[in-house]
Amino acid sequence: MKKIYTFVLTILTLGFNAQIEGSWSLNPAAGALGVGPDSANTSWWASDAGAVTTRDCLFDDSIVFNSNGTYDHYMDGSTWLESWQAGSPAEGCGTPIAPHDGGSNTYTFANGILTVSGPGAHVGLAKVHNGGEDGAPVNDQIAYHVTFSGSNSEIMTIDISFPNGGGTNGLGWWRYVYLKNGAAPPPPPPSHTVTFNVHTDLIAGNVSADGIYIGGGFVGGNDALLLDDSDGDGVWSGSTSLDAAGGHFTILNGNCSDWSCKEDISGQPCADAGNYNDRNNLLGGFSQDTTLNLQFGSCTTPSTVINELDNNLSLYPNPSKGIITIQAVDKINSLKIYNMIGNLVMVRNISNTQSTLNIEHLTNGIYFMELNFDNGSFTNSKFIKK
Repeated sequence: MKKIYTFVLTILTLGFNAQIEGSWSLNPAAGALGVGPDSANTSWWASDAGAVTTRDCLFDDSIVFNSNGTYDHYMDGSTWLESWQAGSPAEGCGTPIAPHDGGSNTYTFANGILTVSGPGAHVGLAKVHNGGEDGAPVNDQIAYHVTFSGSNSEIMTIDISFPNGGGTNGLGWWRYVYLKNGAAPPPPPPSHTVTFNVHTDLIAGNVSADGIYIGGGFVGGNDALLLDDSDGDGVWSGSTSLDAAGGHFTILNGNCSDWSCKEDISGQPCADAGNYNDRNNLLGGFSQDTTLNLQFGSCTTPSTVINELDNNLSLYPNPSKGIITIQAVDKINSLKIYNMIGNLVMVRNISNTQSTLNIEHLTNGIYFMELNFDNGSFTNSKFIKK
């Protein structure tokens, strides 16, 4: 009976190893590399689609896991170097530096744990190991958590934790996504266009000469999206396509790589204290193109603080269960309605001094209406849907 158990265990072990055996390279798509405060959370930094080109020397490296417990790391004379490596002049592509210069080492894979052993042995980034980010693992050994996905297990996701006080339970997590060489790349994750309208009324002093930026989290670096205020109304706007899974972001008054010019919303409801007090407006994901109406430095909906012009506006009944009538002296060109978190929920072209709106489809709550007039002015009003 013991021999039968041993035989079955051997078959299972071979089956697990078969998943990892073969040649792998980083998935040539956004999100192949990322780091964050928890497993599967890459909100601190994640590679974008452009990294496939700017870090091509890393994306064309390959790792071959052999059936005999050895693995070969091919760098083809060039890989990604970082300043912590002795002899590396700067971050970028260059000749591999020993001991992280590829070659053959050994590995084990069992119960979802990949352990690589040997001088310079690693997958993903050379600096990352279980004890830190200095490329010097204890006993030249690193353990990774591995999962497979895809119809033929052709996608390999590798996670590794390391000490970091900003992460959950004092740990940060790196994630690498590999694709088996020869397999078709997986489809890109769904994305939608997000439009940011940032009101700057609450900025102490002036808006930076560099402008207003959206960055951080799943949006990208500190200068990921430069907004525009070409009409000089103090509302900076811009749009970009973002992963529908959502994530954190922040607003910056200027282009500061040290994040010193980011807004301070600590203690407010839209700030995530566990993630550098970045905004959580899109943390739950989104299923369609979205517009965010935001106030720099505040979680308050901007419509409650921007200047309102007197256009002899009447809005009734308020509260309303379904029908609202709008009357004004001046001709109304168009209107927009935002919910409490700043999402655009309705747009109407009017071209009249009076209009009737059906708001039955809106959920109960407080809404803000922005009206634009033919004479170039605008006004804002609040109403309640019951």
